[in-house]
Amino acid sequence: MKQVELEQIIALRHWLHAHPELSRTEDKTSEYLQGFLRDHAMPDEIFPLDGAGFAAIYNGVVPGKTVLIRTELDALPIHEVNNDMSYRSLYSGVGHKCGHDGHMAILTGLASVVATHRPASGRVVLLYQPDEETGSGARGCCVHDNFAKIVPDMAFALHNLPGFPTGQIVCRTGAFSSAVKYAAIRLSGKEAHSAQPETGVSPSFALAQITLMAQEVQRRFGTPDAYALVVPVYSQVGVQASGVCPGSGEAHFTLRSESGEVLDAMWQAFSERAVEIAINHRLEIEFRVIEDYTATDNDAGAVGMISAAAHKLDLEYVTVEHSFRWGEDFGEVTCRYPGAMFGLGAGLDCPALHNPDYDFPDELIQPGVEMFKTLVDLALGTTEGERVSASSK
Repeated sequence: MKQVELEQIIALRHWLHAHPELSRTEDKTSEYLQGFLRDHAMPDEIFPLDGAGFAAIYNGVVPGKTVLIRTELDALPIHEVNNDMSYRSLYSGVGHKCGHDGHMAILTGLASVVATHRPASGRVVLLYQPDEETGSGARGCCVHDNFAKIVPDMAFALHNLPGFPTGQIVCRTGAFSSAVKYAAIRLSGKEAHSAQPETGVSPSFALAQITLMAQEVQRRFGTPDAYALVVPVYSQVGVQASGVCPGSGEAHFTLRSESGEVLDAMWQAFSERAVEIAINHRLEIEFRVIEDYTATDNDAGAVGMISAAAHKLDLEYVTVEHSFRWGEDFGEVTCRYPGAMFGLGAGLDCPALHNPDYDFPDELIQPGVEMFKTLVDLALGTTEGERVSASSK
């Protein structure tokens, strides 16, 4: 990228950071990005996908393979505390605290390069995907009717990684991010006077028992190979009144594992034991799965391309032993098409993802664009001499 282009992309990132939108509400983000592409990197076609999602298509000189590169659109319900930034979030309680603003900037920087230097054959599809933080966006895009126009031969995505050296490329074959299930358990009984609890049916002790049972499930499945985790994240029972013994309550849990099969087994064991506890306490029980992430399973061939791209660009490449425990819905793409996600180190001292003081480092934009452009060339079999300028196309 030329310096002026980089400055424009950084300015785009700052605008996106200042105007964050939560999952399922990213309409202004999508509209702004499409306008930027039309003004600075005109695609051959833009077509809508699920929600605020869309795909921008850049055709090569002749037909060939299709490579897809994906970014996320959504921000988080986290209030920003970096009040000294000129581009701080304009919306109270909403912030780009996972770096999706930077990911969008990288993909749009790639669009600028691809629009100017088309591949000799094939096409590049840039997927601007909504709703990653809910685990529903990639799935919704993949099953959308317009996705039948894409059908990629190879797909790539990245995620910035605080705690890793700036610009380091982090990857592995197999699970890169975990399979995750976020579920709610609601118990229903009958209120009573707290002086006469025996006249009602309280969920208090049952919820406590289920929460402790979560530890048993984790010990059972948390082998070194499974890398499993069960965490209670929310609970509510009763009202703030001394005379009321509660009649209902709810608790939320996240279950994680490198393996989808292990996650399913964990959930079955957990839910069956929860039913037993509810029955023993004479309570009705209801389950609600709120989020469900498929593990991002990296294809060996795609990982080989990522390694080759990093070495070609003289970027440090490391292989991690285990998957990351967070969920990433790019797994909905990799379970359907060959592909891989890699990490891009955001710095050893960078605040962690989802922290209120996190801010995507602008110095990651250029290596991110260069990695994706090199991966496009590798996936489409394009050499330096075969790139065609837009003016001569």
